[in-house]
Amino acid sequence: MSRLSPEQIAQHARAAGFHGQGLTIAVAVALAESNGDPRAHNNKPPDDSYGLWQINMLGAMGPERRRQYGLDSNRELFDPRVNAEVANSLSGDGRSWTPWTTYTSGAYRKYLDVARRAARGTTGGTPPRRAGSGGDGFAVDPAALDRYARRGKDIADDLASIGTRHVRQVGEIAGDSFGRIGKETGFASALEAFGAALHRQVDGVGRNADRLARSTGRLARAYRDQDDVIADHLGRG
Repeated sequence: MSRLSPEQIAQHARAAGFHGQGLTIAVAVALAESNGDPRAHNNKPPDDSYGLWQINMLGAMGPERRRQYGLDSNRELFDPRVNAEVANSLSGDGRSWTPWTTYTSGAYRKYLDVARRAARGTTGGTPPRRAGSGGDGFAVDPAALDRYARRGKDIADDLASIGTRHVRQVGEIAGDSFGRIGKETGFASALEAFGAALHRQVDGVGRNADRLARSTGRLARAYRDQDDVIADHLGRG
C-alpha cells in the first residue's frame, strides 16, 4: 500500500471518531509519525510501533493492547482503519496526545496547515464504501462494527472483574458472618459454593461477550478486505 494523502488520513481519522481540533491534530501527528505510510514500522526500543499513528506494542503493551482491541497480531495495525480506531481510543477521542513524542516535542506543528486543509475537506462519516451499496443491496459500516466490538470487550472485562470480586465478597461473608456455626452446619460452605457457581455463570457470559466482540472485529475487517479487493478490481478495469 502506498503512502496516503493527508485527505485520506483525515477520512480514516474522522471515521474513527476524531473531530474538530482533535481531527486536525490527528492528521498532523500521523504525518509526523509515519509520513503517511500505513506500513511504517519502528522496531528500535523503546519502540515497536506500527502504522500511520505508530501504535507502540513494545513489551507488555503488546499483549494488553491486542487483547483490548481484539487484534490477532500487531500486523493488523497496518490497516489504516484499525490504526485510526486504536489511536482514537489511546488519545481519548483526540483530547490527549501525550503518548506521541511527535506531539510532545512539537514536531507535528509543521504539518498543521496541511492537516487543517485536509480536515476541512472531509465530509464526515466513513471513507467511501463500494461493497453492498447498490440499489438492492445493503451497506455495512465497519467503523460501527468496531465500536460494537470495543463495547463488547469492555463488557467482558467488567464481567470478569465483577465475578472475581463477587466470589471474594461471598467468601468473606461466609467466614465473617457465620463463623464456627456456619462451618459446622455447612451453611458457609453452601454459600461459598453458591458464590462459585454464580461466578462460573458470570464468567461464562463474559467469555461469550468476549467471543462476540472478537467475531465482530473480524467481521469488520472482512468487510474492509472485501472493499479493498473490489476497489482493486475496479481500478484495473
